[in-house]
Amino acid sequence: MLKKAAITLSVDVPEGLMIDGYPGSYGQILTNLFLNAANHAFADGRSGAITITARGRGSDDVEIIFADNGAGMTPDVQRQAFDPFFTTRRNEGGTGLGLHIVYNLVTQQLGGRMMLESRVGQGATFRIIMPRIAKGQPTIAEQATDGSTQWPNRTMSST
Repeated sequence: MLKKAAITLSVDVPEGLMIDGYPGSYGQILTNLFLNAANHAFADGRSGAITITARGRGSDDVEIIFADNGAGMTPDVQRQAFDPFFTTRRNEGGTGLGLHIVYNLVTQQLGGRMMLESRVGQGATFRIIMPRIAKGQPTIAEQATDGSTQWPNRTMSST
């Protein structure tokens, strides 16, 4: 993805910052945010920058900020960004699940909260505040150690 588009990536995470949770979920969150920016903020090969920063917030929380300087979002798009199946690129293969999955991983599995700030032409900033130790429910694969299928209780929200 980075080779096809002129997107620079800057990561600022202090050495020794530790989180304890679900590594696959953290990877999925960052992957989905990056792909969302590449497909929407920097559509049609537009160049730009993505910055990922992380900092401790007190002794219990971590704040992760994922920001781009891309196209930005209208207020209407922002209101629906985390809703399932909402996409501005339906005819181009968009499923509308990327940010919905991110939101649910952050809020349900990791026990955090997520905010979105954006203005058209000024990019988007996703701010994630989550416990250093995940408080959410494990994934189905992590629960099913005895071979049985268990479904986690989930709620959906776009507030």
